[in-house]
Amino acid sequence: MLRALPMRLTRRPWKFLFPGLLLFFFGYTLSRSRFQSKSGPPRTRSYFPPLRYPGSSPNYCENFPVALLDSIQVVLKTGAGDAEKNRVHINTITSCITNLIIVSDHEEQIGEHTAIDILSELPGSYAIDNADFQAYAAHKKAHAEGDKINYSHEGTRLDRFKFLPMVDKAYAVNPRAKWYVFLESDIYFFWDTLFRQLEQLDPTLEHYLGSPAPGSDDQYFAYGGAGIVLSQGLMKNLIPPKGSVEGGDNRLSVRYEDWAKDDQRGDAVLANAIRNATGAKFTALYPTFSGDELKKVKVDRDRWCTPLLSLHRLSTKEMEDLWKWERTRPYNQKPFVYSSLLAYTHSHLKKEGSSREWWDNLSEAPVPNDRPAHRNAGSCGSECSNDGNCLQWSYSQTVCRFANYVKLGNAVDRENGGQGEFTSGWELRKLGELGFKVDEESDINDTCEEVKWLTPKA
Repeated sequence: MLRALPMRLTRRPWKFLFPGLLLFFFGYTLSRSRFQSKSGPPRTRSYFPPLRYPGSSPNYCENFPVALLDSIQVVLKTGAGDAEKNRVHINTITSCITNLIIVSDHEEQIGEHTAIDILSELPGSYAIDNADFQAYAAHKKAHAEGDKINYSHEGTRLDRFKFLPMVDKAYAVNPRAKWYVFLESDIYFFWDTLFRQLEQLDPTLEHYLGSPAPGSDDQYFAYGGAGIVLSQGLMKNLIPPKGSVEGGDNRLSVRYEDWAKDDQRGDAVLANAIRNATGAKFTALYPTFSGDELKKVKVDRDRWCTPLLSLHRLSTKEMEDLWKWERTRPYNQKPFVYSSLLAYTHSHLKKEGSSREWWDNLSEAPVPNDRPAHRNAGSCGSECSNDGNCLQWSYSQTVCRFANYVKLGNAVDRENGGQGEFTSGWELRKLGELGFKVDEESDINDTCEEVKWLTPKA
């Protein structure tokens, strides 16, 4: 039998070579397809899509992935002067977070949650030669005596002292969490974006994520107004076991007390502490982490398919309205990207057409003076249409302005200081080519085919 095999190969080699070649090409094709899927954009699954059947009285948390909170600890940083913001926040953005920690400068009941007076956990030495922190003692005394307090100024100055102890508290309460997420009472979070983003990262590595703000020595730190995310791998090195650090106290608020007193920016102090204790570098995932206001969010060609995770300085009405819209918009498993927001901010284009009077869409670049665009609003819009980069325009006080982005902007008082008309317009044809179509047959909620995720470099 063994002797006959070479003879058969010699007489009819194709019978043996053909299956071998077929197997080779099948394996080659499979390996190429795997390589291409790995090198292309990540395919994430939806963790918190809009409600499939919202109904008249929807349960906005109906399909929230509560199981994920076993590995994600969320902390809401606020202040006693933000009572209305706090109420709205826990009824919208953080309403689905079952393990929420709320830290403040005053202990109080907010709905079913108890806000922790995080400043009470700081050493008494914080009040020594520290005029800002002395306001905290005055607040506590006034509360005890039933007096009303104006928090507007003092509360802002006290806020910086909350960053280090809130990180200490989060780790002490839940040392097994894979991720620690910190947000503030005027921050809007798109939870599905957060879960998809974290799915792509290894929590055992040192990750310090957020939107960049410039600090000292050409170093950037995560801006608190866009949300901050720390990984388990970083926290283990940032807050080592008790007794393993000089002085015995492992709390950040103790080890970096002098820094917290000297710097007016608590988020910058946290960044310096992370850098000093771990050497970990900050990863800027902007514009996914965004500290922009809703009216100033810039949607351009570069950001069109970039996921959006956070917004800042939302009013209570904006927060309530956006939350209800996000949860009840047409069911879609796709990630929420910048252009997805246009269905909310620019839905008026479907009903009102391409322009709006007494509205400033925050176009900023004036057209050169010698152009006919400055004659009137119609000429301004016409020239924008002929400019390949122009996506929106505004006309006021005989000045035409173009922009290569789309912004919501804000209403303008009809009196306008006696300056006359103020008209804004958007280029519907170009927006349609990008994916935002407002005609009756198209879905304005479906704007992007291939998502561009931002991921830390290895």
